[in-house]
Amino acid sequence: MWCRKPKSVWVRGEDEATRFMKRSGCKVIARNLRLPMGEIDILCLERSSNTLVIVEVKARAYTPDSPKQIDPISAITQHKQAKLRSLAKALKRMPTYDSMPIRIDVVTVRFEQGAKRPTIKHYSGCVRDI
Repeated sequence: MWCRKPKSVWVRGEDEATRFMKRSGCKVIARNLRLPMGEIDILCLERSSNTLVIVEVKARAYTPDSPKQIDPISAITQHKQAKLRSLAKALKRMPTYDSMPIRIDVVTVRFEQGAKRPTIKHYSGCVRDI
């Protein structure tokens, strides 16, 4: 009998973040967009402001006995911020997006054991100086 392998935490996190961004009024343009310098987890268009939004997703699974329950936002290090800025600059060089404002957001997704839904936090524009 064939059994389907469960989705990894990061795939489930991206799925949840995508739904969250859609509910927030964004149109999802791409997921896992590969560029020479890295990958954009989710690329959205915020319709209300016509702003291109790069969404970095950080997902973690927690059990009650987890030794550390570090907030996923702590994974957005200075190095990661620099990488996200370089991805934004690469988008600005593309003719399709060169005249659009770009913002970098982070969406964290916490899967707590026993919870019906994950906890999602949206940090809008948390990476600056594009």
